[in-house]
Amino acid sequence: MRISDLRFIALRQPLQQPLRLAWGAMHHRHFGLVIVETDAGISGVGETSVNFPAWAIVERKATIEEGLKPLLIGEDPLDVEGVWQKMHRAFARLGVLWGKGAVMSAIGGVDIALWDIAGKVSGRPIYALLGGAQPMRTPLYATGLDPANLADSARAFVDRGYRAVKVRIGFDEARDLANVESVRRAVGDDVAVLVDANMAYDLEGAVRMAAALRPYHPYWLEEPLVADNLAGYRALKDHTDIPLAAGENQFDVADATALLETGAIRYLMPDPTRAGGLSEARRMCALAQQRGLRYSPHHYGSDVGFAATLHLIAATPGADYMLRDVAPAPLRESVLRTPIAIEDGCAITPDGPGLGIELNWEAINAHAVHL
Repeated sequence: MRISDLRFIALRQPLQQPLRLAWGAMHHRHFGLVIVETDAGISGVGETSVNFPAWAIVERKATIEEGLKPLLIGEDPLDVEGVWQKMHRAFARLGVLWGKGAVMSAIGGVDIALWDIAGKVSGRPIYALLGGAQPMRTPLYATGLDPANLADSARAFVDRGYRAVKVRIGFDEARDLANVESVRRAVGDDVAVLVDANMAYDLEGAVRMAAALRPYHPYWLEEPLVADNLAGYRALKDHTDIPLAAGENQFDVADATALLETGAIRYLMPDPTRAGGLSEARRMCALAQQRGLRYSPHHYGSDVGFAATLHLIAATPGADYMLRDVAPAPLRESVLRTPIAIEDGCAITPDGPGLGIELNWEAINAHAVHL
């Protein structure tokens, strides 16, 4: 069996209201699917993160179809590690020229698709190929709460079984604190309230906000500083006892190692659709486990990548809560013909061969962007 084709599918869904984060606004939700086809008629699907900037879908199509495709045609898709190493060797230095995140996200989409093929060929789910024994019920935290009514939105998800919710900050400090306070009051003391700053602060601002947040007992404070501000993280840990979380913008083992060596991070957050796929994300999770830390995978995309991340958790010890995007973006779920089961705030690992999912081509074709 050999790889015969590699395709990128860009999907776009307009948002009724812009989604505002500390680093900018999103007016559309973009999703990037990667299809790896073989000469045996078996294909695999993966996902590559294309959230921001808005033109990421243009770059990713070129990277995958003009860069990776010629490299991989004729390769054995079942040699997942060998193909990963070939992609990484060819593209690692190029990442310095135009962006490590873009390169590793492209590799990640292909890697997930290769694992999907391997599972289909063997008739086993990916988690079993990765050493997992059984599907899992993964506890989720809800993110993407209604910004116009945060407290009620948080309470509604708790009433649906979620035991953790996340509040985004990094806008106006007084308003941010009022939002965290209102959510804490709405959900009570027994629900975890996670706080995500999306890299909004310098060290002085992060120290100030961490002190102000302390009365609300955050489960963690996520990405208070820019991801590569390692000196800042090293200093911040001496100013707060709130657990710090980061890792969605660490794109490989080297990045994760440098972050963990600061001693600041209590929760590592690798994203398979950004950090080289399941292959590299597993290695990043192992770093956390070696240090006695928990990992909480990041995924802010479609349910293709969500399924992949659930397989990662089912096969890799040490997971904490998993992100579940609950903002209005129906395409996130409708890319799949059968939704991933979520019960009482927990996601159930798909149990079919490979990713255990079936694409909904009607929805995909309706939202495909022709670049």
